[in-house]
Amino acid sequence: MTWRAQRPGKAALRFGCSGDFCNPDPCGTTLATCVRLNSTFNCLCQYGFYYKDNDCHRGKIFPGVITLSGTYDDSVLIVNSAQYEEVLNNLTAFFKYAFENLTGYEQTVIVEIQLVTKNRASPEIRVTLINLFMENTTANNETVSSAVMNATNYFTSDFEYTGTTYCAVYKCDANTTVCEEDEFPRCTCKDGFSKAEWDTLSCSGCSKNCYERENMYCAKENGVPVCTCISDFEEKGGKCVPCSVGYSGEKCENNSELILIIVGTVLGAAVLCLAIAITMVSIRAKHKQDPEKKTLLRSGYSNPNTSEDRQPTMFPRVRTTTGHANPGYQPNNPYEMRDFDDLYEVSREPEGFRIHSRN
Repeated sequence: MTWRAQRPGKAALRFGCSGDFCNPDPCGTTLATCVRLNSTFNCLCQYGFYYKDNDCHRGKIFPGVITLSGTYDDSVLIVNSAQYEEVLNNLTAFFKYAFENLTGYEQTVIVEIQLVTKNRASPEIRVTLINLFMENTTANNETVSSAVMNATNYFTSDFEYTGTTYCAVYKCDANTTVCEEDEFPRCTCKDGFSKAEWDTLSCSGCSKNCYERENMYCAKENGVPVCTCISDFEEKGGKCVPCSVGYSGEKCENNSELILIIVGTVLGAAVLCLAIAITMVSIRAKHKQDPEKKTLLRSGYSNPNTSEDRQPTMFPRVRTTTGHANPGYQPNNPYEMRDFDDLYEVSREPEGFRIHSRN
């Protein structure tokens, strides 16, 4: 796409690198605009006007679309490329030849070029253009189309020409406006949009009720005005309401707060569980006997029959029985004289004592 009208008849042109053929301005200081080509320049006026004698003149408009076959590439879309200049020169020469029998032809203006590739062997371009005649010309759509078809032998390459609508060359913004067909079309705002003082082909503002609604403002999304909720609000039921807990930002799409809440909750639960575990381990450690610290004797005030006091000791305990004779107890000297059976007697000898049996 090469030409995009910013105001009627003006174009948003795609430029490459070339010499500055428009300095100083060769088109005069009136309404004409100088457009740099590859090796020269072109003077253009607003929609419905043609350039002549350093000035813009009101003309009669004949819009059309011509399809050309040839060896074209992407550079044909660049206004100051060699291919673009070649196409412009060829079309200007062709229409000058085609309209030589019609009165008042003045200028051919390219509005848009589209690269249409049916196959690699035969690429095509579709050129949307305007043929401008003097305002008092006797030419009409029928005579113009007939003259073009009669001049087909001028081109050696295949081409096809058809007339088109005024809206097709006026270029109202399709996103924000509806084009009302006329020789000088009118771009009417769609619902939800409004025009600023400088708007001609588009509607750059939101509707008036957008500014009257609470917590709403007019924003630009991809160059299109959109009535939307302010930050930290979202639209529900035609109203802007605060974001849910954990969400924020434009249209409440930022959930970083929710992530922080979830992470904080998980960490808090983990810390609580850790604290409980440490407390339980500490309590158990206080009641558990250290094997290195065994008691030597049982506490004197403990009940010997209770299981709680039956703790292991390093020395064996000596038990005594109260109120019963100890069969192992010997109150007297075990070696004192006793009444023995006279079966044995003791004799003293130099080597010691000897016990003899009595017969």
